[in-house]
This record gives sequence, structure tokens and C-alpha cells, in this order.
Amino acid sequence: MTPLERLVLSHIFSPEPDGDGLYFFAEESPAECLELDVAELRNAHRASADVESVLIAIVADRLAEVEAGETHVELDLTVISWATIFQDIVRRSPTLDEIAVFSAFTCSRMRSDGFGGMATLITANAILSGSTDEMLAGFREAAAAAPSVHVLLRFDEAEVRTTVGEVIAHDGAATELASDAVSDDDIHAACLAVVASTDLAEERGSAVFKAALAAIANAERRLAEERERNGREQKN
Repeated sequence: MTPLERLVLSHIFSPEPDGDGLYFFAEESPAECLELDVAELRNAHRASADVESVLIAIVADRLAEVEAGETHVELDLTVISWATIFQDIVRRSPTLDEIAVFSAFTCSRMRSDGFGGMATLITANAILSGSTDEMLAGFREAAAAAPSVHVLLRFDEAEVRTTVGEVIAHDGAATELASDAVSDDDIHAACLAVVASTDLAEERGSAVFKAALAAIANAERRLAEERERNGREQKN
């Protein structure tokens, strides 16, 4: 995070230390029009000029309009989104993969349409947002489409990474490589190759057959319970 980004974000939001980082929040909503100290803004812009950022050009243009003797300047950020500023930070960071933002919508009255929220995911390549209403709509679509296809086997590349470390640690004859010499690209390529070459037709057929037998047993049990229940009702 550049000094300029930190200064501007600290006026858009309220910042608080969070371990080695900063936690940004807004009690009501993020600010769009900021009033900043001219000298502080100039110093932050000068210290950040060598780093690519969406703020550099915007602040440079605004500082060029400041007249002699002015101590404060208004910065209008309605032309960009604060999410774009965070995205610049993620793009440059060697350790930060994403920034997640959560918002809550509240109301002073108990209105059925007065509450909700949204979430925003910011990565180097995308800014994705969704409201709770949109999430619920997705849940309803998923619930309405009763699953008819079932995943029989799934494994995660993180599991492969863990297993690589275990193999190297416990089997000295396997390789002379250190576990960190095996890159994520190596693991990804290996997983694709294994999936392409593995034939689970026999296991799949066995699972389908077992599911068919279980379905027949379920039907027999259900019908027997219905006959028993109907018999008790007729006696009564």
C-alpha cells in the first residue's frame, strides 16, 4: 500500500490496526468526497509517484488546481470506486491474493425489505459483488434443481501438496528434491494428467448398482410401512 493509497483509504473508511495490517470499516457508508490537507496530500503523492496506481493521475490533476495559500483541498472520488484502489494493492502485492468486503443493510424500522447485505471479492483480475437477495435467488435455483448427478470422487491440489511433503519426508529414496522445489504448476499439471489417465468405470458401475439396490430396499421399506399404517387405520 502506497502512502497515497493509505491516506485516501483512511479518509474513505475508518482504519484500525489489525495485526500487521489495517482493518478498514465505515459505520454508515464509504465517503466519496474527501477534504484533505494539501501539504499532507502533496507529500503522499510525491512518495507514491513511482508506483502504478489509479490515484496518481487523479490526485495530480486535483493538486494542479490548488491555488497558492489553500491549506485544504476537496477530492471527488465519484469517478472511481474504492474497490479499484484496493485492486491496485492486490495486483502489486506478492502475498495478498484477495480482499473481501462485507456490508450490512439496516433500517430504523422493522421493514421486511429494510435489511440485508452484500459481499465483494477483490482480486488482481476481478471485482465481484453480490447482495444477499442475489445469493438467496441462487440458493432457490439450486434448491429447485434437485441434484441428479453425484460426485463420486474429488481431490484437492492442496491434498497433493501435503502428500508431496509427506512422501519426501518419509521416503528418502523417492527423490533428492526438497518439497518446496515442487511448484504449484508441477502439481496442477500432474493432477490433470492423472485425472485424464484414470479409468473409474468399474468403481462407477459398482456405485450405480449399489445405489439401485439401496433404492429398491428404500421402496420396499416405505411400502411396508404404508401397508402397516393403512391396516391400523382400517382396524380403528
